[in-house]
Amino acid sequence: MPTPTPAPEPKPRVLVAGGGISGLVFALAARRKGFEVLVLERDVSAVRGEGRYRGPIQLQSNALAVLEAVDMPAADEIMDAGCVTGNRVNGIVDGVTGSWYIKFDTFTPAAERGLPVTRVVSRMLLQEILARAVGDDAIMNDCHVVDFTDDGDKVTAILEDGRKFEGDLLVGADGIWSKVRKSLFGQTEASYSEYTCYTGIADFVPPDIDTVGYRVFLGHKQYFVSSDVGAGKMQWYAFHKEPAGGTDPENGKKKRLLELFSGWCDNVIDLLNATDEEAILRRDIYDRPPTINWGKGRVTLLGDSVHAMQPNLGQGGCMAIEDGYQLAVELEKAWQESVKSRTPVDVVSSLRSYEKERRLRVAIIHGLARMAAIMATTYRPYLGVGLGPLSFLTTLRIPHPGRVGGRFFIKFGMPLMLSWVLGGNSSKLEGRPLSCRLSDKANDQLGRWFQDDDALEQAMGGEWFLFPMSSGDNSASQPIRLIRDEQRTLSIGSRPDPSNSDSSLSLPLPQVSEIHATITCKNKAFYLTDLGSEHGTWFNDNEGRRYRLPPNFPVRFHPSDAIEFGSDKKAMFRVKVLNTLPYESARGGGEVLQAA
Repeated sequence: MPTPTPAPEPKPRVLVAGGGISGLVFALAARRKGFEVLVLERDVSAVRGEGRYRGPIQLQSNALAVLEAVDMPAADEIMDAGCVTGNRVNGIVDGVTGSWYIKFDTFTPAAERGLPVTRVVSRMLLQEILARAVGDDAIMNDCHVVDFTDDGDKVTAILEDGRKFEGDLLVGADGIWSKVRKSLFGQTEASYSEYTCYTGIADFVPPDIDTVGYRVFLGHKQYFVSSDVGAGKMQWYAFHKEPAGGTDPENGKKKRLLELFSGWCDNVIDLLNATDEEAILRRDIYDRPPTINWGKGRVTLLGDSVHAMQPNLGQGGCMAIEDGYQLAVELEKAWQESVKSRTPVDVVSSLRSYEKERRLRVAIIHGLARMAAIMATTYRPYLGVGLGPLSFLTTLRIPHPGRVGGRFFIKFGMPLMLSWVLGGNSSKLEGRPLSCRLSDKANDQLGRWFQDDDALEQAMGGEWFLFPMSSGDNSASQPIRLIRDEQRTLSIGSRPDPSNSDSSLSLPLPQVSEIHATITCKNKAFYLTDLGSEHGTWFNDNEGRRYRLPPNFPVRFHPSDAIEFGSDKKAMFRVKVLNTLPYESARGGGEVLQAA
């Protein structure tokens, strides 16, 4: 009579310290592979409400693909809830001028590999979806893991209140201030980035919402990030280099930010002005350089507990999600091997295999995130910036050599870097279709927008306005709306134009000629023509250059340009493009003048 084949051992029991994104993704991946999982979370309400305090999270193509491989229904729900930003232009601009420094194409690397396109999703909603997919039976509340013991065969998690839970392995997913990490390797200090970060969410829709997903505005020792997060809201981060531990007076955050970013482009100032004081939060930015050792024995770490990153690449959460998937894969491999060899599951070796698989990729991306902060620290648009006594050189507007060299390096290096970051892990994923979603389709003009700044500006929505910059008693005390109509011309002069009374702007001022200038529209762009006026028409562009327009020659103007009719600064206007009028102007109740 044949000897019956012994039944395989039960799969290892997995303890997870921490129910944040990394812990929940790993728990979900492990449960889908049949492992018994218990997530020990200090405060479930904080897990599911964290988005209220830290805002939406960017999930790039690499992380979204992992979620598809882990649990397709949960991934579908997450992606349906997210705001797609990767199908638009993203990139770096100069903080003062708003001019593009370099544009990022995150769509092509995803489309070429059949990956989902980058999205921004509510952190709170993301964690709710993941927790629901894991199951309430696998998540225990009021369980703060502060220590553990590992006897070689089993590991015991020790809670703050003295309770103990036994399992076959323990995964520390308890964040940058990880207690599991401390128990493994002793007390180690996180590294301060030298930047404090203000963040907020505003009810604000920029005019280029359909063409631009997110922007990084660079300045010297400070930078600003804005991103569409959907539902008519924009999220922003403002970074400033200063010692840790700083505080603001009550209701003083917005005031300080407007001072720190005074003189920056309208994109930044308008967004700050649209944000309520109570919606602004502040925290110092820390990270943890990844080490050679991620664990010992039957204990390992993942996510922020072992490699907390600066937020500059939006890859901190993405790397944690990749960690969770890879750890579940390595545990499954060990289980399959044990079934074949009819030996106990080699948990320890599977943990070391996971750490080996992840170590190099995480270290490189961690370094890239730090480099992005260094770039902001060293960024100087012009010679003289940050040079104290030599700061007068900035008036010459000589591009800083580092800026020119940096742009060259980024232009050619960024596509390779994005391709590897977004798609470099996709070959290791199993169980997901190699295809993009129909909802991820980009505009047919996206390729042109990457190459042509003028085309990107022409595709911008919103209304164009001339906002008065000078005070005085004249008819242009309210914003003037410009109409994109190539058949109409706006006449500007000291008196109404009798031949064009419906599209005439009267400025009864000493240096405004009777027939001074005209504004016309062509191919969705606006042009200003000086008609040989005595005192001239003047431009101040976003680079700070002031020059007089040649007579009878149409000159294109752009958002943020300042226009002067005459040279006495009594008829000055700033060009702005908005979806809605700013609050202060709308509150005044005055009529908005409309002109062709």
